Amino acid sequence: MTIWINSPFDALPGEGGRPMRYWLLCRALVAAGHAVVLWSSDFHHVTKRRRTVAHAYGAEGFQVRLVPTLTYASNVGWRRWRSHARYAGTWARLAREAVAARELTAPDRIVLSMPPLGLYAETARMRRAWGSRVVVDVQDAWPETFYRLLPRGVRWLGRVLFLRARGLARRAYRGADGVTAVSERYARLAREYGCLPKVGVFPLGCRLPKSDARAEKDGEKLRLCYAGNLGNTYDISTVVGGVDALAADGWPVALEVAGDGPQGAWLSETAARSGSPVTFHGYLDDARLQTCLRSCDVGIVPMFASSWVAVPNKVADYAAAGLAVINGLEGETQALLERYGAGVAYKAGDGPSFIQAVQRYVKDRGLLERHQLGARRLAEERFDAEKIYPEMARWIEDVTGR
Repeated sequence: MTIWINSPFDALPGEGGRPMRYWLLCRALVAAGHAVVLWSSDFHHVTKRRRTVAHAYGAEGFQVRLVPTLTYASNVGWRRWRSHARYAGTWARLAREAVAARELTAPDRIVLSMPPLGLYAETARMRRAWGSRVVVDVQDAWPETFYRLLPRGVRWLGRVLFLRARGLARRAYRGADGVTAVSERYARLAREYGCLPKVGVFPLGCRLPKSDARAEKDGEKLRLCYAGNLGNTYDISTVVGGVDALAADGWPVALEVAGDGPQGAWLSETAARSGSPVTFHGYLDDARLQTCLRSCDVGIVPMFASSWVAVPNKVADYAAAGLAVINGLEGETQALLERYGAGVAYKAGDGPSFIQAVQRYVKDRGLLERHQLGARRLAEERFDAEKIYPEMARWIEDVTGR
């Protein structure tokens, strides 16, 4: 079959970043014998810069095609909505032109990431023209995550103010031939919208290191790590403030930060202070990120429940590297960490709560080691890309519609 995948957010081959969900899914589909086209944005969602790879190229047995779109500085804002609307319309035009010119074959399957919301409406038109089956893959809760734009006391108005966006989401969940999701929470959300087709849950997967051997490091210090987006909605200030306070009081702790985003400049200045326990690496390619993770003991998930995130990529990355986790997310992520004995919780935004969580690991290295083993077991059983994406590929093959 010919299968198109559309997601404007993940890293792409040739950029140096680590393979994420759709890149890994492309590999699995190619291994199953399918012709695959991965559509993405010419704007890098993490670094907030234009991509430097070609607008059309081949990699690892599949095609990559970039769609020109608007830039945006923040992950939560109206500019991003406009960018996504532009992206959907431009993609539809480029896709039709490529098929008409016989540069591409009309797809048998189209897999869409959700978000962005506008992709499904364009894909429904392609289905009518080409007979393609459509799978919507839920990566995030939209428009619910944008309720954070509203003052805390009136966020209940989100259901009214984002009525049109909720209508787009409902149409996608009800109209697709199949719906997949990265977590049970998002699968439930699709059903709450009246999802009609079959739903499959396939967690965010990552490649597991061949062994959990750790890099050589200072055994005295507890090395914390944050890897990911440095958007303004992440609880980075609590983490940095807590590590600063602990180090000032003589606790043997250090923090490694790998990522990029709006808080990057502030973090760079913080790390440059004399005697700072914070090291800021910026955006790392895959090889350097894995080295950074292996040098650390604990991974941080500094996220608020209001983010609507269920299980972020960084949980899989930390677990694969055998890091215990200090987690600010309630719900599905915390339930996984408790089930596997892989981490401790803190209250996002609460400095003393974060400090207490770090102190638990400094005081009790036995607990740290048990949680590191539990994290590796969590990765092997729940996040192994070699298991998840071949199974997801078979699910996509078998989608027959409602």
